Amino acid sequence: MYKTIMVPTDCSGFDREAIRVALRIAQRSEAKLRLVRVLTTGAYFGAGDGVDEFHAAAASVKRDRDNALSELYALAAECRREGDVDVTVSLETGPVADALEGYVKRNDVDLVVISSHGRGGFSRLSLGSVADSLIRRTTVPVLIVKPAASYLNPQVRGAFKRIVVPLDGSPLAEQILPPIVTLAVLEDSEIVLLSVIKRAIANQDGHAGQKAPWWERDVAEAKAYLARIAQSTRASQLSVLTDVVVGDDVAEEIAAYAGRENADLIAIATHGRGGLSRVLKGSIADSLTRAARNCVLVFHPTAIESGLKRPDPSRFEHAF
Repeated sequence: MYKTIMVPTDCSGFDREAIRVALRIAQRSEAKLRLVRVLTTGAYFGAGDGVDEFHAAAASVKRDRDNALSELYALAAECRREGDVDVTVSLETGPVADALEGYVKRNDVDLVVISSHGRGGFSRLSLGSVADSLIRRTTVPVLIVKPAASYLNPQVRGAFKRIVVPLDGSPLAEQILPPIVTLAVLEDSEIVLLSVIKRAIANQDGHAGQKAPWWERDVAEAKAYLARIAQSTRASQLSVLTDVVVGDDVAEEIAAYAGRENADLIAIATHGRGGLSRVLKGSIADSLTRAARNCVLVFHPTAIESGLKRPDPSRFEHAF
């Protein structure tokens, strides 16, 4: 279970869905909730060389800090009224990504919940360097919460009842399973293990010349692999399904599948073999997080650990 959950916030209200999700998970796991805001102060200094300019800048920094703390305390009080959760706040300074990363490491945070929208330094939180830094420079799962469809009529996001987990046959990709099983147990979720067979790569490998459709062997192999993973995952008393799709673009296929199947969350590791190793880099990452209407949980694996029999990498290269 989670012990410490961090929510980066700018107190703008755009992150309310993320805070609600974090509150729900914190209540169910009896975790501590940490609301963290980052102030950047560099813009106030260097505007003038005189003593008066320096004092004016210092006063402005203090005023902004006091206002930010006041907003944080008010937000924490509101969170406490929603349920019995240990909520604390922290106001950090410095570059946003560095400050959040440092907080995660100093406070043993084991889940970060962030909104895909915000104001100021958090306006690109889920798609830019801040989230990328948290994902790649820590080993903490990062849950990106998408805003409600209507801004004027926001709806409280319910539990993640169906979670799509793309796998590519690699031990690295499989490391998404422990954190997602933890979340699925808390949320009473159904897990769908998904494999994407890349059509373009398969044709380049010469499968198109076979008498049978080129994808038959690859789909069968992917299904067998997912069945083995599903069997071990069901040991947690979870409902686990499997599916295989064929397409030209990994990220687009994942997003489209999650939409068709009414999934609430996509959970994916940042590295794997083949296409999955590129899912969260550059334009593919932007495509997945922008195009998918679902929330996305991203995890950066650290080591290769799994004893399960896997498909031959040379034949599974076009899966992910």
